[in-house]
Amino acid sequence: MSVVIRMKRAGAKKRPFYRVVVADSRFARDGRYIEQLGYYDPLTDPAKFHVDAGKFEHWIRRGAKPSESVEVMMAKHAPAALRPTPLPVAPRPEAAPRPEAAPPKAKVKKAKKAAPKGAKKAAAGDTKTHKGSEKKAKTRAKAKAKKASGHTKAQRTKKAKKSKK
Repeated sequence: MSVVIRMKRAGAKKRPFYRVVVADSRFARDGRYIEQLGYYDPLTDPAKFHVDAGKFEHWIRRGAKPSESVEVMMAKHAPAALRPTPLPVAPRPEAAPRPEAAPPKAKVKKAKKAAPKGAKKAAAGDTKTHKGSEKKAKTRAKAKAKKASGHTKAQRTKKAKKSKK
């Protein structure tokens, strides 16, 4: 998933207005987006461009790539946001010497008991049953019950076909 910061067009015909949004590159230009960062209104004199620099920096740090038009606008209005300072990395504490330098203990493997396969399934219970197998079992039970009760379907007799002469 490639994330981009781009402008999403809004506004009426011949009256453009753009929203600066963070979106997956596979989404349509005016389609779904992850987060709105600001807006650009080219019709005002001078054109108005407003972007939350903190959110913009956050997305740049996370690997989002600005589109060419957004990059140009940000270079004019907030150049520091394009190249954010890297996040401070907490220094790792040095490995302190252990008070007792004991040799590492060997891991003891427990012997597994050999159990028959059927026992494992019985122990597991009916937690993993499939609908298909349950349905088949029900239909088999119904058929068996019908057969035991002596109830049978009335069989159709075949009609003789009329011969064409």
